[in-house]
Amino acid sequence: MQTTLARLLQIFIRTLACALPALALAACSTSSEDSGSGPVTTANAGANQSVLESTVVTLTGSGTSPGGTVTYAWSQTGGPAVTINNASMAVANFMAPDVTIGAPANLTFQLSVSDGTTSAVDGVVVTVQEPQPVVTVSGIVSYEFVPPLPNCSQLDFTSIQTRPIRGATVQLLDANDLTNVLQTATASDTGAYSFPNVNANSMVRVRVRAELKRPGFPTWDVDVRDNFLPGETDNDPLNPPSIPEGSRALYVLEGPDFDTGSLDVVHSPTATTGWDGASYSGPRAAAPFAILDAIYSGIQFVLTAHPTAIFTPMDAFWSVNNTIGTSFDVAAGQMPTSFYSSGADSLYLLGDASLDTEEFDDHVIMHEWGHYFEDNFSRSDSIGGPHTLGQSLDARLAWGEGWATAFGAMTLNDPLYCDTRAVGSPNGFSLDVEIDGFGFQGWYNEVSVATLLYDLWDSADDGTDNMSLGFGLIFDTMVGPQRVTPAWATIHTFAAELRPMLDPAQAAFLDSQLVRESINVPDPSTVDIWASTENNDRSGARDALPLYIDYTADGSTINVCVNNDLDNEVGGNKLAEYRYLRLTIPATDTYNVVIDATTIPTPTADPNDRDQSDPDMYIQRDGNIVAFGVGADDNNETFTTQSTLFAGNTYVADIHDWRFEDFDVDGAPPGYPDTPNSDMCFDITMTATP
Repeated sequence: MQTTLARLLQIFIRTLACALPALALAACSTSSEDSGSGPVTTANAGANQSVLESTVVTLTGSGTSPGGTVTYAWSQTGGPAVTINNASMAVANFMAPDVTIGAPANLTFQLSVSDGTTSAVDGVVVTVQEPQPVVTVSGIVSYEFVPPLPNCSQLDFTSIQTRPIRGATVQLLDANDLTNVLQTATASDTGAYSFPNVNANSMVRVRVRAELKRPGFPTWDVDVRDNFLPGETDNDPLNPPSIPEGSRALYVLEGPDFDTGSLDVVHSPTATTGWDGASYSGPRAAAPFAILDAIYSGIQFVLTAHPTAIFTPMDAFWSVNNTIGTSFDVAAGQMPTSFYSSGADSLYLLGDASLDTEEFDDHVIMHEWGHYFEDNFSRSDSIGGPHTLGQSLDARLAWGEGWATAFGAMTLNDPLYCDTRAVGSPNGFSLDVEIDGFGFQGWYNEVSVATLLYDLWDSADDGTDNMSLGFGLIFDTMVGPQRVTPAWATIHTFAAELRPMLDPAQAAFLDSQLVRESINVPDPSTVDIWASTENNDRSGARDALPLYIDYTADGSTINVCVNNDLDNEVGGNKLAEYRYLRLTIPATDTYNVVIDATTIPTPTADPNDRDQSDPDMYIQRDGNIVAFGVGADDNNETFTTQSTLFAGNTYVADIHDWRFEDFDVDGAPPGYPDTPNSDMCFDITMTATP
């Protein structure tokens, strides 16, 4: 009898606690028996709810009992009073009362379940809110990124990652009038955006534009556009493309239309790859945003050294139609490879998935953006043209390509450069600038340049690479003395201009890396912008050193030779195909320049062959071309400098034979010159004009 009274007292206390409004914000239940006494009667009033005022709210309960049939009884235990309909049934309802904006009401209810002998109770909380006249639309914008396979041969679509779209423009559009932009935001570094004070119960759309826009300091302006124009060409001067490159279609990610409703909305669109597991079967929406995000990484990296940098506006052009073609025709999607154009401040990227596509090859993108950085923040004297890893290149080309590769590795904090090919292809390639070596090491090798620069920056301790200069000193050199160096921009000018900024330990570190890459040995501490103490001639290559030949423009004649011994692809850009002059100007004047070939090639029977010499010259002052002669006369170039040359100033010139890059136009196999390897020598005379 005493035990029965104790149980009844427990039930009474627990039932009373669940009925108290102060305790009713958390659902609770009681049963007629202790949990250790076998089956009990149970009650479940359902999950807590959040509802709008003046709406019908359903209370869904349930219960069990060892005695079989049960009865239900709903009652209100707290909050503004309402009338419960069907209060004696498991499922009941009521009309939510009016409440005040910003002051939601908590209504508490209790469900009692009984089989006539035993019973149980459970509570539920219903929060009633005023419908918002305005809501907030927010979310995360993202894109799918496809990493390369470990061997860099192709992309690994089994390991797709989701990454935030950082810094892009996000628009909220009126779905009934897509020209009406309701609000604009910029995605954060997590891809987050937010549009406050949006009309409730309105149809809208979220659009993400493949662009980076920031006014003020720092400032940038980047667009990712589709360069392809169906049926049009850049190569017909009578019918130019209908849309200029800078006005061609900007890529956007369009979300679906949706109703904002009466409560805040979370909407998070993702740009997908379009890959179905075997091929591209849908829009490749992720591509432009992967390109955009790589460029964003480059911008953020530069800001670590220059927080108020101003980035020259640029475009990145990509299309699924961009392929390696036999002609250069951007409107038709034909290009020799992915490249950067200094004249347009633009990147052009391949997109032909059956051959080579670059959107997820972030090192390729950042390599080309590295050319953009060099061109706009520093100085680019690179002559460009075809080249492969390990070749011995013109010093300016080796510097420019090595810089771009190293800069990409720095911005991505990853030394492994991957250039994948089409799915199923084994022909992708990789370069680990930390450990790989190709060809003869030296100032003419882009891999040597890339490795040297990356090791100056990175913090990994491997052998002689036991220190890090960081990016600040590299940046200061690039935007400072390297930009206005009197010599052509090469690894020698960079090393010579960097060295005075270093303390003794840092200078010793620089010297160790120069030695490791066989640049200016045996004494790298004597490196200067003219490479005057350089003795690495690539194992006796003709006309490789000295890098500069001194000449006084006093009417005297100097004989200079070039050769294409190391050029098997008619690039005209390999070691010794250009020779450099350092000019002394005795009097301020314009100058007559005469270049005569002294080794006359033997004519061939083929009228399409460039079988005679065609010498060209450019003259430069501190990074600016001040004069040039590029006529087409056989075996001679004669011109008067377009600008006055000033006594006391240092000028540099290069001499080159265009014959070395002239393909046989009548059908000889690509990659073969018209003539066997040969050297050409020239008498050069400069005289002040009368």
